[in-house]
Amino acid sequence: MTNPRFRPPQQRRSQATLDRILDAAERVFEEKSFGEATVAEIMTRAGVTVGAFYRRFPDKDALLHLLDDRFFRKMMELREELLDPERWHGATVAEIITEFARIAVAVYSENRGVARSLFLRARLDPVIQATAREINALFISGLRALLLDPARRDQIGHPDPERAVALGFMMFFGALRETTVFGEVWPEHEELAELQIGVEMARLFLAYLGAEVIRVPMPAINSNGDHKVMHGRIGLSLAEVAALTFSNM
Repeated sequence: MTNPRFRPPQQRRSQATLDRILDAAERVFEEKSFGEATVAEIMTRAGVTVGAFYRRFPDKDALLHLLDDRFFRKMMELREELLDPERWHGATVAEIITEFARIAVAVYSENRGVARSLFLRARLDPVIQATAREINALFISGLRALLLDPARRDQIGHPDPERAVALGFMMFFGALRETTVFGEVWPEHEELAELQIGVEMARLFLAYLGAEVIRVPMPAINSNGDHKVMHGRIGLSLAEVAALTFSNM
C-alpha cells in the first residue's frame, strides 16, 4: 500500500521524526477519538512543531492514512508468520483457531486506539476501506489454505467449508471488534473481557465451522463473584451450544 498524500522522509533524522509523530498519534488515540484529537496535541506529544507537521502532511486525514499504512504493514508481517504452513505442521483445526484467536485479541487490545479510529473511518474513507478489504482477503485466503488442507479438511463439519471459513472470519472479527475495541457500549463488558476472551472467540469460530474440540482450562465466576477455573471444550457443536443456552434459561 502507498500513500500519495504523504511526503516521505529523505533522511534518517526525518524518518525518526516521522516515527515520533506516528507513535504520539497512537498514544493520543488511546485517550480520545480521531475527531477529538488535535494536530497541536499530537505534535506536543511528539516534540515536533505544528509547522513541521504541515510541511509533511496536508491535513490530519493524511496522518490517519499513514497510520493505516503502518497498521497494514504490521498485519502483513503477522500474516506471514501466523499463517505459515510450516508453523502448523501436524496441528488440528482447533489448535490453529485457538492460537489465531489468542494472537488476534492481543493485537487488537494492544492497538485499540488506532484500530478504533481506523474502523470508524473505514465506513466512509475509500483509502482505508481498500486497505481493510485487501488485508481481510489475504487473511481469509491464508486461513482457507491452512484449514482446508487435505490433512485437516475432514475436521470441519460445515457443509460448505470454503464459505464457512470466510463467513466465520467475518463473524469472529465482528465480535472481536465489539469486545476489544468498542466494548464500552455493552453491559458487563469488563467482566466478560476478563474471561479469556480469546478462548471464547475461538469457541465461536470453531462452533460455526463444526470443528473438532479440545479441552482447555476456562475461568468462570462463582456465586461470590470470584474467578475459578473449570475445564471446558473449545468448539462445541451448534446443537451443544443451543442445549447449553436453553438449559441456563
